Amino acid sequence: MEGQELSTPLERGTVEMYLDAELYDHEFRRRRHDVAWYRQLATDMASAHPQASGTIIELGSGSGRLLVPLVRDGHRLIGVDLSRDMLQRCRERLMRAGKKAAARALLVHADFRELPLQVSKSERFRLILCPFGGLHHLYTRGDLERFLSEVRRLLHPDGLFAFDVINPDPHWLSRDPTKRWSRTRFKHPRTGERLIYSTNHDYDPESQVLFIRLFYEPDLAQSARTEAGRAASTALVSPPRTVHLTQRQYFPAELEALLHYNGFTLWHRAGGFDGQPLSPVSAEQVICARVR
Repeated sequence: MEGQELSTPLERGTVEMYLDAELYDHEFRRRRHDVAWYRQLATDMASAHPQASGTIIELGSGSGRLLVPLVRDGHRLIGVDLSRDMLQRCRERLMRAGKKAAARALLVHADFRELPLQVSKSERFRLILCPFGGLHHLYTRGDLERFLSEVRRLLHPDGLFAFDVINPDPHWLSRDPTKRWSRTRFKHPRTGERLIYSTNHDYDPESQVLFIRLFYEPDLAQSARTEAGRAASTALVSPPRTVHLTQRQYFPAELEALLHYNGFTLWHRAGGFDGQPLSPVSAEQVICARVR
């Protein structure tokens, strides 16, 4: 899909968010709570199965936000992602982590509905991860069933499939799509350009797909000031840009049923990475599933 003209909203919403991997890392630099939870899970699984091979699959490994800490912890990882830009960013982070850490990771460019991994029954994996809402890019029941079939094929009978998704908020989904939300000023980490970020969205209740628009506009007021002893007016000022992001919403009972009818049983579910039970105000669903 990368390198091709993106003709549909779903195609744009699957790709555009991940074309600027450095900006992506900057925007989510403060998100750490999920990383700590997955690291602890990986440690617990390694302790429970000390004789096993121990390789972990991360589906949607992106720029290495989770993968790099895991290899630093001593785990072996196979990271799968559809974005070449994000995989390149991950390689750069692995090199900075050191040769020993980098040697424990294998990065694979693939659609995780069709994983190019062939293993025998004895080689199946005891931990498969899909963090930070990777399932949101599986827009149809068929997409999710193909994905879960691949996970089931690769997961050891004693293994865990761990993932997290947003817990849908009907009030947020029904926001006025003509208004801008989350207005924030920031500086681009690579270009130094001063930008204003805002967002809005449309929600299609039939497909349960959320069509998000992320707006990046030059902050002309900030650019007119003097910065670091030089006139900021000489700095780069790019035209306004809109980035599309699409997310399939999964409601809790629906997700449990989809797991059940695709051969999984719900082993753990929480309303956040702090272990609190799922509630109407939970922002996330954190789930571990086993093969039935």
